[in-house]
Amino acid sequence: GGALSLESGMGSTSGGSVDIFGGSGSSSLGGSISVVAGSSVNSSGGSVALMSGSSSTLNSGSIFISSNIAPAGSSGAITFATGASSSSSGSMSLSTGDSSLGSSGSISLSVGDSVAGSGSSINLNAGSNTGAPGGNINLKAGTGSSSGSVHFVNPSTSVNYGVISDSTFDFSGLSTISLASTGTVQLTSSTTLTFSALSGISLGDSNVSGFETDSGTVGSVVPGEVTINAMAGKITSEDTSLASNSKDTFTLYNSRVTASSLVMVTPSNDAGCEPIVYKAVPYLGYVDIGVKNIDSSECSAAYTLSFLVVN
Repeated sequence: GGALSLESGMGSTSGGSVDIFGGSGSSSLGGSISVVAGSSVNSSGGSVALMSGSSSTLNSGSIFISSNIAPAGSSGAITFATGASSSSSGSMSLSTGDSSLGSSGSISLSVGDSVAGSGSSINLNAGSNTGAPGGNINLKAGTGSSSGSVHFVNPSTSVNYGVISDSTFDFSGLSTISLASTGTVQLTSSTTLTFSALSGISLGDSNVSGFETDSGTVGSVVPGEVTINAMAGKITSEDTSLASNSKDTFTLYNSRVTASSLVMVTPSNDAGCEPIVYKAVPYLGYVDIGVKNIDSSECSAAYTLSFLVVN
């Protein structure tokens, strides 16, 4: 089809403006303004380009899109949307330009204040799919001499109270943080998971389960030795008839033990006698354990010990 060009004239100071107004209405709606690109049967439809003027010496022009005020009702909504499609719908990009000398422009998404009602929310919704995974919401800070972070700001003081970066999850700006779930909360680390609190760590009245445990029998591989690489466990003695007033010593090899570990060992089965643990000395990687039968008769079977390692 034929082209139509609507252009204002040049000027020695300011160029001329182009104003397009819809008509006013006194008892019904005001007139609308529609800008629609052309359709095509065998090719892509036409585009609509809205661009401010450039400047060779100063700033380029701004683009301002706003609905008008409504003293007695609600102001008009603004909707940015791509069209539906039987294949893939169009994408939407909101970005500022690059800068070679100064800082690049920022993007602000803000909701207006309210005097009488509640403040409104900002919702970020990824797409749903009934037969495939739903879409993700990705927050990515910028890279540079140091990577940027995601900050959480107190709405009253405008002070950051939480930071998430590539190496930090820091909410030290808050006095209390609550992680709650009606099911399971799982914290996993590929190396070390550290809990630290100045006033102590309280588990309340909760049951603690899933502790690392194992068991083994002294002498099952090497006489006088047993290997149990766990923080807690049970040891079955090699001696099945420890005589009255006799001692039994053996070595527990355990990779969790250091020379400064606190190793607690207690009898868990007396085997018809009265074995007591008279020594449990930790070294790097093992513990020397000594047991004495203080009963007047010998043990009728192998006794068992329970141990716990605290580092």
